[in-house]
Amino acid sequence: MISFLHTSPVHIATFDGLLDELSPGMDRQHRVEEGWLTQARDDGMTADLSAAISDAMRELADGGVGVCTCSTIGGVAEAAGNDKAPTIRIDRALMQAALSHGTRPLVAMCLESTKAPTLDLLEDVAQSLRCNVSASVVMCPSAWRHFEADDMDAYARSIAGSILAELSNGRPDCIVLAQGSMAVAEPLLEDTGVPVLSSPRLGVLRALQLLNKNA
Repeated sequence: MISFLHTSPVHIATFDGLLDELSPGMDRQHRVEEGWLTQARDDGMTADLSAAISDAMRELADGGVGVCTCSTIGGVAEAAGNDKAPTIRIDRALMQAALSHGTRPLVAMCLESTKAPTLDLLEDVAQSLRCNVSASVVMCPSAWRHFEADDMDAYARSIAGSILAELSNGRPDCIVLAQGSMAVAEPLLEDTGVPVLSSPRLGVLRALQLLNKNA
C-alpha cells in the first residue's frame, strides 16, 4: 500500500490519478492535515509539530510506503521512516531529476516557508551526486491566493507568468516546480524550450520502486 500525507485535499485526485495510471489497482490511502502547513508557516517547525508529522508518517508507512506531498514539512516526514517502512518526500526525486539536466536549475515556489526546505534538499542531493549546484530562485507569492481560492487555472497562469518573466534574465538547465500543486503550470511552460519538472509523477514512481523493492 502507498499512503499519502497531504496538507490540502486538492492533492487526492492528482495522486489517485497517477496511481491509476502507473499501477492500476494499487491500494492507497490519504491523510489530509491542512493545519500543519499553516503551523509551519506561522510558527516554524516546532517540536510538537515535528512529533505529530513523524508519528503520522510512521503510521502511514506501516506495511507499505508513506509519502509526504508537502515540500514545507517534507524533511521531517522523510526522516521518520526506516528501511522496512520507508517514508519519502515527493520532491527528492524531483531534485535528482533536475540535476540530471545540469547544475543550474531555476527553482520556482510560492511559499516562503518552502524556500529553506527546498534549497536544503537540493544541496543535499547535489552533495550526494558530488556536484556543485548553482540554482536561481523565483518566488511566486501572488499565486498562492488563487490556490487558496481553489482557482487552479489562475494559479497556473500566475506561476507561469512569474517564471516566464524570470527567463528573460537567462536560460537555466531546467525549470523546477518545487511544490506539488505547481504541476498545474507545467503545460503553460512547454514552449519555453527548457525542460520543466514537477514532483507528483516522479514521487509516485519512486514510491512504487520502494514498494516493489520491499515486496
